Amino acid sequence: MEDEIEEISTKENILNTITGEDPEIDNNILSMDELVARVSLLSKNHNPYSVSKEIEEIKSIFYTKLKTEKKEALGTEELEKEEKSKEKLHPLEVKFKNAFDIYRKIKSEFRKRKEKKEEENLKIKRTIIEDIDALVKEEESIKITFEKFRELQARWREIGHVPITENNHLWQSYHHHVELFYDFIKINNDLRDLDFKRNLEEKNIICAKAEALLEERSINKAHNNLQELHEHWKNVGPVERTLREPLWERFQEISKKINKRRNDYFIEKKKENSIKLDLKNIIAKEIEDITFEEKTSHNQWQEATTKCRELEKKWKALGKLSKESNKIAWGKLREVLNNFYSAKNNFYKQKKIQRTEILNEKLAICEKAERLQDSTDWKKTGDNLIKLQEEWKNSEFSPSTQSNEIWIRFRKACNIFFNNRKKYYKEIKKQEAEAYKEKKALIKELEGLKLSSKSKENIKKIKAFNSRWDNIKQTPKDKKSINTQFLNLLNSKFEELGLDKEALATEKYKNKISSLKGNSRAINREQELLKKRIDNLEKVIAQYENNISFFGNGKATMPLLDQTQKQIDNAKSDIKDLQQKIQMLNKA
Repeated sequence: MEDEIEEISTKENILNTITGEDPEIDNNILSMDELVARVSLLSKNHNPYSVSKEIEEIKSIFYTKLKTEKKEALGTEELEKEEKSKEKLHPLEVKFKNAFDIYRKIKSEFRKRKEKKEEENLKIKRTIIEDIDALVKEEESIKITFEKFRELQARWREIGHVPITENNHLWQSYHHHVELFYDFIKINNDLRDLDFKRNLEEKNIICAKAEALLEERSINKAHNNLQELHEHWKNVGPVERTLREPLWERFQEISKKINKRRNDYFIEKKKENSIKLDLKNIIAKEIEDITFEEKTSHNQWQEATTKCRELEKKWKALGKLSKESNKIAWGKLREVLNNFYSAKNNFYKQKKIQRTEILNEKLAICEKAERLQDSTDWKKTGDNLIKLQEEWKNSEFSPSTQSNEIWIRFRKACNIFFNNRKKYYKEIKKQEAEAYKEKKALIKELEGLKLSSKSKENIKKIKAFNSRWDNIKQTPKDKKSINTQFLNLLNSKFEELGLDKEALATEKYKNKISSLKGNSRAINREQELLKKRIDNLEKVIAQYENNISFFGNGKATMPLLDQTQKQIDNAKSDIKDLQQKIQMLNKA
């Protein structure tokens, strides 16, 4: 029966390992500084092995948090470069390594002391077994022998643990020799019955203590105390044979109730754990969905980040799970958060590249404007700057100090040019107004000119008026009709001189050319018109010459032939005049 105690204890330990209640804080919610402090605190525990699993868990959590922090600060690519280059460690990592090394040293020293002490305990307990065996060979009185046996039992109970590999064999040996001793002293029923009575009282006390544990609120405390009672039971000697089974069954029944209560608690905890795990997985899935949503702006990523943080808080608020489930849940949460922040970092990395490209594009526009700012080609440069302004308007927005600086430069270059152009045209308008006044005065003067003959002196006077007119600057566009007025007046003065038709036509055309000076577009248009007339006349001549080839040599055709030849000669003369006019235009 009592051999079963070891089996029950072992089963309870296994159960505790699998579903054990963990009253400690949730290390996942601690900062890296707090994790370092936690390792230092746990290192002071009197039994380093009792906190070994928690410290290993802290180590895993610390390095996960450290990697996440580096990834957020540097980005994935920079983090990989840093890991490959093996540069200087993070300050918190140095602190953590120091704290962890201290714990490992303490743990190693504790293990050595523990192993040494267990070996010493093993030797002492083997000696006690040998002493119990020697008692049956002594010739002293039963009373003295029994007192020695009691002392040996007390010493056995006082001695601590032995190496686990020797524990079961040592206990069986001890139990065997105790039974032999009782068989040896069975001739003295009084002493044996007295010992049975004492053992019965002790085991009844153990049962009473076990029954009291049924009212203990702490499941963990009740379980641990029950293990201690089982250990105590093993060290108490036997009771009267008829009472052994009922007494053991009583203790076993109490143990079953305590264990059932504990098992029921952890079954319920397991259900709660399963529900919490499902809820945490749902939250992780929501974070994952947010990661894959299309986000094309800073504001959208800010909103997504806020949602993720709220979901993370909600996830943590659900509380801690069993160690295994907690590990799975945290692994999933870290995975989806890492994916989210990696996507976020990639977005801003790409935005940085785009921002650089936009700035380069704006800078190129600005530099083009700066090269044009001092130009005096008012029409062409003005059109080019307006195109550059349109390009700037259509370029993407870049909210940065650099962009604002470039904009100020661009605006300054545009203002310099357009202010200069405005100033120039203002001066031109002023000059044109003055020129208009001068031309009006010149027309009035020409109108008053009295001519009596076509003498060279009068021709010079008229031409002098034309030269003076040419030296006057341009007039406003809306006053251009004054040029026609002057030309008509000038022609009328030449007519007053009584010039022949050809000379008059020549002078009039010269006057026309004079009126066109400075107007390259009008001159080109006039040249094109003259060339077109020459082309038409050449076609007419070709047609006439072709017609002549069909005329006969008779007298009847001679008048028609003479007429046609005269038309050809007139056309050629006109062509010559037109060519002279083109030459005059070329000199204008």
